[in-house]
Amino acid sequence: MKKLLLMALMAVAMTANAEDKNEILVANDDEVTNEGGIKLTKDDDNDNWSMHFALGVNIPQKAEGHSFAPFRSWELSWTVLQYDYTPKKSKTTLSAGLGFNWRTYTLSGHEDGFFKVFDFVGIGKTTEKYDNFSSNISTTAISMPLLIKQRFSKSFAISLGAQLNWNFYSRIHNYGEQGDNELDTYTKKIGQRPITVDVLGILHFGKLGVYCKYSPMSVLKKDRGVEFKSFAAGIYF
Repeated sequence: MKKLLLMALMAVAMTANAEDKNEILVANDDEVTNEGGIKLTKDDDNDNWSMHFALGVNIPQKAEGHSFAPFRSWELSWTVLQYDYTPKKSKTTLSAGLGFNWRTYTLSGHEDGFFKVFDFVGIGKTTEKYDNFSSNISTTAISMPLLIKQRFSKSFAISLGAQLNWNFYSRIHNYGEQGDNELDTYTKKIGQRPITVDVLGILHFGKLGVYCKYSPMSVLKKDRGVEFKSFAAGIYF
């Protein structure tokens, strides 16, 4: 009888120990995966590869007395590949990524437009009346986010860092309607800054996050057009 009781106690102890280990593994897994994204490799204690997306509203500053339409100005980021390194027994993760970034800067109202005259981009009134006229500048960049993430719990973390951008493409798009006629023009080579740096912050809540990004550098080169900067905020996955 004593042997049976001893064996039962040993079995209970082994089961409890196994459950404790499983809880630890689940907790560690949650700590590594709670920031969302798409995993590209299996979970590892130190190294991971992932993919992330961000969609936000672009809020440019006013330029020369003209205003922008924030809810017609957008930003989309796609981090195609991100490497995350977490030292052992640490809640801090260092990350470096590579991806693409698209931004639009749309003027408010239906009369103001971006126009390129020689090598200078300015803002002016349209020479004719158009219905639903809109004008925007868009940029496309290869981006490299560099982040430091600090976890405070299984469902909350903060990331801070910078995003380097190589802005290899930009253009002006003007669109309007006038009766049966349609204006739909694109202007390229508008003199965007080729290299810019943004300040990036992310609040992680479980699988989703909220990000904000400030761009202290103007979109266009100093002598190539109107100067305006931007602040963006949105969701991060």
